[in-house]
Amino acid sequence: MPSSNTKKLAVLRSRTDHDLLLLIQRELDRGFVLADVAASRNSPSFVKAQKCYETAEALLPRISGLSPDSRLLIDARLKKLRLRLDQVPAYASLRSYVNSFAS
Repeated sequence: MPSSNTKKLAVLRSRTDHDLLLLIQRELDRGFVLADVAASRNSPSFVKAQKCYETAEALLPRISGLSPDSRLLIDARLKKLRLRLDQVPAYASLRSYVNSFAS
């Protein structure tokens, strides 16, 4: 029979895993929003989105009690964000800047 300390540690670990999962989900959500508004890879939005990706990727292995299905969902969202980041152009289009000055 597990001791009361073991039970307390298990509850604490479960809460920590839950909090980490929420943090990862928020970082991914934020990363998608920032990637969508990034004009180029030099933009502050892109840098922040990249940091969100890196944070989520680093935290994922630290969750011990994640079900295989949940891990697959998070992995899929990570891959989707990586793809979105990879699609951001290296440089902003000069045409959009010229048009904004012409109006």
